Amino acid sequence: MTTQHAKFHALLHSADLLEKRLTERLAPLGVRPRQARILVAIDVIGPTSQTVLAREFDITKGSMSTMIDRLLTLNLVVRHKSEKDKRGDVIALSPAGARMVVDIRSAWQDMDIMIGSMLGAEKEQILFELARELRTALGGVIPGEGQLKRAD
Repeated sequence: MTTQHAKFHALLHSADLLEKRLTERLAPLGVRPRQARILVAIDVIGPTSQTVLAREFDITKGSMSTMIDRLLTLNLVVRHKSEKDKRGDVIALSPAGARMVVDIRSAWQDMDIMIGSMLGAEKEQILFELARELRTALGGVIPGEGQLKRAD
């Protein structure tokens, strides 16, 4: 008897395997994939509030607070009072965090190269185009991209 999986199973399984490979690639840097995404988002957005970051990642403020606390412990971000709203805090990259972003982008590029070597250039291009289309259809945005559109 053959077990049939939902059509999206291969996509879900591939995403899990890619995240595992990325986790392994980032391990020497001491960060996990979601921490890496937050650091790059802060690099793109610039100093910002946890509220903005939570909205950009579509997670609760509490979850973002936990992630920021971990990045503070790693000395990859700094927190200071907002000049605009003295009650609010602003999160910015520390010098170590800014250096880390360079290494994270390199790790992401390595992942792109790995995928290209497995699929070939033409299929890689198609995969990435479809992935962007699906992300957009699901309401996802690249952190910072949504904020820039709202500012226009």
